[in-house]
Amino acid sequence: MLERLSRTRRNLALLALALLAGWFAWTVRGVLNPLLVGYLLAYILLPLVSRVEQRGHSRRAAVNLIFAAGFVIAVLVLAALVWQLWELSLDVISSVKAAADPSQRFPLHQSLQDRADEFVATLNAWGLEIHRMQVPDLEGLRVRAQRFVATHGEEIGQSGLDVLSWSLSNLLNFLGGVMSVAGVLLLVPLYTYYFLFVIGDLHASIVRYFPASERARLTRVFERVGEVISSFFRGRLSVAFLKGFILALGLTMLDMPYGFLIGMLSGLLSIIPFVGAFVGFILALVVGILDHGILGSAWRTVIVFTVGELLENYVLVPKILGDKLGLHPLVVFFALMAGGAALGTLGLLVALPLTATLVILFQELVSPALSQFADESG
Repeated sequence: MLERLSRTRRNLALLALALLAGWFAWTVRGVLNPLLVGYLLAYILLPLVSRVEQRGHSRRAAVNLIFAAGFVIAVLVLAALVWQLWELSLDVISSVKAAADPSQRFPLHQSLQDRADEFVATLNAWGLEIHRMQVPDLEGLRVRAQRFVATHGEEIGQSGLDVLSWSLSNLLNFLGGVMSVAGVLLLVPLYTYYFLFVIGDLHASIVRYFPASERARLTRVFERVGEVISSFFRGRLSVAFLKGFILALGLTMLDMPYGFLIGMLSGLLSIIPFVGAFVGFILALVVGILDHGILGSAWRTVIVFTVGELLENYVLVPKILGDKLGLHPLVVFFALMAGGAALGTLGLLVALPLTATLVILFQELVSPALSQFADESG
């Protein structure tokens, strides 16, 4: 029907439809987000599927094999993480019970003080004159808190009811959020599985509607952008998982508390440059002090994270990620700073692929026009 209109009216109608589609997509963006994530994951996994197909498997067999392997790995990693989270919960509960018992000294305070005394004694043995480090009086803080509760028990009881009501309300909201996240986690693999079968036909149908005179050029531009984005996220996810496993293995072998949990968490956060290593190092160092003292925790943490950084920078990144973005280190630093300032954590995550995309668009669409303008001016 629209093709019967004049060229101007047809183009205006298509523009109106595009604006309407954009408005609708923004309105239902909460529903579209899992779909877009599923498409991105499918685009990332597509080269792996193609490799499995080249070994004589069908597309369906290749997709099923990759999903089955991913499911097994995810279950094993989650089981280990849940086990350490369970141990952490038991330790926290026992510490809370001990803190609530007025007949016992606060164990955390005494443990920290013992570790601080050991550290000072070691430094003094090395010839350094260091005075005793006094840990903050956690025991006195606990006693004052118990006296306050005994004096203002009724007021605290009424406040406790208000807090309980507020907590239940927030708990219901939290459970609603958990169900929403669970729904997303179920939808994303489903969309990814579907897109892996139709993504080629989908791209071909989109290319069909590019202007004929610019079809080859636009196809080249979008292929470059897609390759940069998919290579970056595929590489970063692979590097993050392998680095997390290396850190978890190293911390566990050196008997650091909750080593697997801290290592995998640090690896996951390493998707955002500079963040994972810093957070993981500080967390491992602080938690390890209670079991190994300041020096014992320090040398274990330094060794594991130094090895992890060296393997990431000189083995994992060159072999897996390479120089896919083609960005100068100064541009990388500026992009991360700008992305973090503009969008926070999300900005840190998308800053590099977004910058690489803008560079490609500039090279393909803007740079030729600038060169033409410069030649004409001359």
